Amino acid sequence: MQKANEIRDHISAIEQTRKITGAMEMISSNRMRQVMSHIEHNREYFAYIRRTMKEILTSTKDISHPFLSARERQKCTYVVISGDKGFCGAHNATVLNFALNRIRANPNSELITLGNTASSFFNSHGMNPTKSMSGIVQDPTLSNAREVVRKLTGMYENMETDEIRVIYTSFYGETKRQPVEARLLPVVVHDYADIRDAQELEGIIYHPSAQTVFDFMVPQFIFGLFFGIMVQAYASEHFSRMTAMRSATTNAKDMIDKLNIQYNLARQSAITNELSEIADAAEILRGEEDEEYY
Repeated sequence: MQKANEIRDHISAIEQTRKITGAMEMISSNRMRQVMSHIEHNREYFAYIRRTMKEILTSTKDISHPFLSARERQKCTYVVISGDKGFCGAHNATVLNFALNRIRANPNSELITLGNTASSFFNSHGMNPTKSMSGIVQDPTLSNAREVVRKLTGMYENMETDEIRVIYTSFYGETKRQPVEARLLPVVVHDYADIRDAQELEGIIYHPSAQTVFDFMVPQFIFGLFFGIMVQAYASEHFSRMTAMRSATTNAKDMIDKLNIQYNLARQSAITNELSEIADAAEILRGEEDEEYY
């Protein structure tokens, strides 16, 4: 059995760990709540953009856009989003292994990583990313999303790639907290098949023209799609970290409770031993006094 002072030091170390994991749980909980409003607002904006685009496509003839033109797939670019940090359970490992399998199934592909863990993971597997962007996943703002989208659309316009797909962790629906793959470019017409509330408008006048309005909305559609992906990945990461830290805090408390029991037993054992030694010493002294008397 450990000595009482050793158990006391062990309890102190675990108590410090519990404070850290508790603080990390609170931070992740607050950050997840903050980003939830962005998710809801973006979902409303994104739904409105998609509905309007479908109304223009169904009610106006001869509408086209370079991003709607599907190409013969020669080269695919995968954008993999993971966290910059760990301590979030299996979140990073799950999405990165999912991405690894998808990329290996498409040999003629290019890799772009958002997140330090993604860069380290693929480098360790001998797959060096073409571009690595760190810090963006921890700050899913509109400006950061716009910067990434500008680079990706530039690659597509310059014929550097024929398709762009994003792999991330979903935060909604049946795929919640699971890795998913979404096509960012090109925008395919059947992407609007699930829109039920779009109306076939007749006689509506778009200013300055339907094509001009559509040309403005397509980049906004791509931007809204990618921003939604970023905030979902961010929320999923912090949800996983909050859950992992809550579990760690609970486990630390259980360990402290068990160690307190061991500490009390060790103290009782030490006190018992000390009392026994005192009693034995007293008995010896009493025996020596009796010998002197006789």
